[in-house]
Amino acid sequence: MNDEEQMMIDEEIELNDEELEQLERDISEVEEELKLQAPATKEGTPSYELVYASKLSEDEEPLGKVIGHDNQKKELLSVIEWFKNSKQLKAKGVSIPRGVLLFGEPGNGKSLLIKESIRCCEAPVFIFQGEQSNVVEGIVETFRKAREAGHAVIVFDELDLLINKERRVIRALQENLDGVESSDDILVLAATNSLEDIPYPLMRHGRLEKLIKIPYPTGEEALKLLKKHFNEFNLAFPKDFDDEEVALSLNGITCAGVKAVVNDLVLRNGFENIACEMIDNSIFNITDRVKDTPEEDNIEVAIHESSHAVVAKAFPQYFLINRLNISGASGQFHAKEVDKGFWPYEKVVADIKISMAGILAQKIICGRGTRGCDEDLQHARIVAYNMVNMCGYSSCWETLPVIRQSARVETPIKRRRMERKIERLLKKCEKETAKYIKSHKEQIVKLGQLLFEKKHLKSSEILSVIG
Repeated sequence: MNDEEQMMIDEEIELNDEELEQLERDISEVEEELKLQAPATKEGTPSYELVYASKLSEDEEPLGKVIGHDNQKKELLSVIEWFKNSKQLKAKGVSIPRGVLLFGEPGNGKSLLIKESIRCCEAPVFIFQGEQSNVVEGIVETFRKAREAGHAVIVFDELDLLINKERRVIRALQENLDGVESSDDILVLAATNSLEDIPYPLMRHGRLEKLIKIPYPTGEEALKLLKKHFNEFNLAFPKDFDDEEVALSLNGITCAGVKAVVNDLVLRNGFENIACEMIDNSIFNITDRVKDTPEEDNIEVAIHESSHAVVAKAFPQYFLINRLNISGASGQFHAKEVDKGFWPYEKVVADIKISMAGILAQKIICGRGTRGCDEDLQHARIVAYNMVNMCGYSSCWETLPVIRQSARVETPIKRRRMERKIERLLKKCEKETAKYIKSHKEQIVKLGQLLFEKKHLKSSEILSVIG
């Protein structure tokens, strides 16, 4: 190559000052990205996944993709706002919660809440990967990299499974959460299906101190979720669709269960001409799945379940009837508490009577009561025991402080006195319930026959028979 050709090449690759500055910025960004890349363990599995979550658009509502759980979302957004302003708060001597633990039954949106929360944090997110053999080493490495990143979020999903995998994990989490105390620029988001599996030391102040329970959606929230999934599938609602009744039918189902209902509906019926009966059938298919057993037992089970509904109808101030179903020798009765958490004496008695109704109806109407009654009777006895032993058996017992069983010194005489009170209460409830069933025998039989024919009944169908 001669000198003239070399000069031509040099001129072609020569950059101006602006282009050089841009190139330097690009190189710096790449170098920073490489610093934060997760190292591989000996097995080649990374300890964590580094995520730069997409930011919310200007018109997007924070956590807007999560239906319901309004109070829980409000708490989460408060923590996120504190985290985003942690440096300013720290300069004023204020410490924010360092860890948030979402807990509750599976399928109610804990993972979705975390996924949407990290989009609001405006910070790098380290999602811990627990597949590698040395979990403790992975935890230490994840916290180290998060501190290097500065303002960062660490996510531990299904924390109970992680702890059960290796007990030393608890110690590693404690030590590293304590290490966060020197810097309020790291937020830990964790989730668990079972709060009982999380050791208390992990939940003390300065660690996973913010506990947020994610409950089942209310019937109204489940209805909103159902409509959301209908829109996603471009399904049209039937003209006679009843919001209130469907909300009642969906009460007690998980968020994942609602999605499964719509999926079942489409698989069985396609996307056109959806009828209310199809929706009811899919709710039944997903929420009340029980194992089939011989047909001949169904009428007896139908009488058993129907009696629960008839007795519950006598206490509308405390319980609303949701649905009934039977399948072979198994059945289910569902009711919704009118005022959840408020349990006056009369409501406790009503709960005992509803539980007793099944076995008493089988004895009075069918001549026997030996199947499917264990759980009902156990529930009735536990309710009576709690009222007498823990709360003093008062007509205004909801105002009395709960006395822990371990704090009460029991003697054989005291225990026997308590048992006699429980026996008298249960016998009184049994006598009154049996009398009520005899006077409403016709209604129970009629409702039982309808349940036997249709296998599942929604609230309006039940009330059409028993008024």
